[in-house]
Amino acid sequence: MIFCIGNNIISSLGFSTKENYEAVLKGQIGLSLHENTFGIIEPFFASLIDDERLDKELVFNFKDEDLSSFTRFEKLLLLSVKRANDEAKINLHDKNTLFILSTTKGNVSYLSDDMDERVYLWHSAKKMVSFFGNENEPLVISNACISGAAAQIEALRLIENNYYDNCVVVGADVLSKFVVSGFQSFKALSQEQCKPFDKNRHGLNLGEAAATIIYSKMGKKANNISLVNGAIRNDARHISAPSIEAEGLYNCLVAITENIDKDDIAFINAHGTATIYNDEMEALALNRIALQHIPTNSLKAHFGHTLGAAALLESIISMQALTDRKILKSTNCIEVGAKHDINVSKEIINTDKNMFIKMVSGFGGSNAALLFKINDTNTVNEEVQSDDLKVDLEVIVKGVLKDNVIYINDVKYVLEDVPGNILDNFYRKEHISYPKFFKMDNLCKVGFIVSELMFREVSFDTEIPKKDMAIILCNRSSSSDDDLLYLRSINDKDNYFPSPSVFVYTLPNIVTGEIAIRNKILGESSFYVSERHSEEMILRQVRNVLQPKSVKYVLFGWVESLKGKYEVELTLVKKILTKI
Repeated sequence: MIFCIGNNIISSLGFSTKENYEAVLKGQIGLSLHENTFGIIEPFFASLIDDERLDKELVFNFKDEDLSSFTRFEKLLLLSVKRANDEAKINLHDKNTLFILSTTKGNVSYLSDDMDERVYLWHSAKKMVSFFGNENEPLVISNACISGAAAQIEALRLIENNYYDNCVVVGADVLSKFVVSGFQSFKALSQEQCKPFDKNRHGLNLGEAAATIIYSKMGKKANNISLVNGAIRNDARHISAPSIEAEGLYNCLVAITENIDKDDIAFINAHGTATIYNDEMEALALNRIALQHIPTNSLKAHFGHTLGAAALLESIISMQALTDRKILKSTNCIEVGAKHDINVSKEIINTDKNMFIKMVSGFGGSNAALLFKINDTNTVNEEVQSDDLKVDLEVIVKGVLKDNVIYINDVKYVLEDVPGNILDNFYRKEHISYPKFFKMDNLCKVGFIVSELMFREVSFDTEIPKKDMAIILCNRSSSSDDDLLYLRSINDKDNYFPSPSVFVYTLPNIVTGEIAIRNKILGESSFYVSERHSEEMILRQVRNVLQPKSVKYVLFGWVESLKGKYEVELTLVKKILTKI
């Protein structure tokens, strides 16, 4: 377990955790109707951070600092980290402290054909750590809506395995024409305040936020909240819709609750987006694991869906509630509307129980669940038990694509430069049978082709569900190719046509979802964004992912597609346990 020693929330409801939590207790809602905002004709409900107050807070907190080179998104990161560390009081430039950034679109509002360096997620992270004097390369996780949960799980693994003493986990996203129009294209936004789990719910609202949790291997005070466990699982079902079996979320819940007394769970903080199918899926997952009787709430009616900040913000509010011995209500839920039983909390009630669960799901078939616990006394973390076993990696197959040449182990394939899409032509030439391939973007196509040839080489059966396999991928440009393609569909006022089939691919983790769906991979799937291809970094993640006994295989590596240039380096490994 790891301990929360400092946190902060910046949202439309306030600039501190205390201010936001008290606003929720009072039933305040940060959502409002916006018309002609960001140049979008269609009105939408959302929560936006007050820029006038933001400027004042920046002046107060960074009196002698020149922040002119930082974007609004980056200023929110700096301010949230600084406010969290006002409580934690750790040395932010210590070599034993790592920064982890969770975001979906970062500075996407600066996107142009010139590819301004500010749009790269790693660039914002690099500026942030440089500002605080930390020389460690930051981790950037862009795993759609579960990014904030994935970042916390990363902190748990890195601290428990003694890579670092502290992790500064910060998540943020800001709204823009790009983001709002994309969700509008999915017809996912409600024309009123969202109503999670209510029978008359009509969709989600978006929100802006920055949230930070500073985790440490040791608690500093009584009533510390600790992150005890976390799990990520893929549905292997659909890249933009929840699983009708709730398979991924159910598997997450199984993983985090197998060694606890479920009667000590005070409440469950759901993703609760107020979309018809997400809320139904969460109710089904709770029924499958027999937790449907536990009070469940959603905070989306207060903040909206804050994307890369969501799981962090909602974890912090839930931590405050558990410390306060309260179960918060699910605001705007008047009459529960779900096919499966779910105990939606409609009033604030007291609790004497010591745990809560945070659930979250997102595009790409991704799901995550976190288990938190309150500690009644000052606590020192125990060493993680290794069972005297060492994890070694056996390479099963490698796949490399560079300069339009693919190597699967020693077998060579050439992408012929002929008229048309060279990836489509190669697909046909190799007689691959998967019609959905032609709907994919190029990032997914290159990842799919190389992984397909790898699995073919070792005769892996694509029809057998694989709960024991994970996918860990990384690149430099995130989804920049698709971002540019989508931008062109909304830039021209006279030809404004935001396309959901393009927008869904503006999330880099979709490539992990496509590979998972094709091969029925039900294990963990995560996507990182890094300035360079760091084998050391990704191997560390692979070893951490392989620690649970249930995980035996990992497909990992680098998948890049930018302006017609492709670079892929994938490896499939098997876990080998040897006695120390």
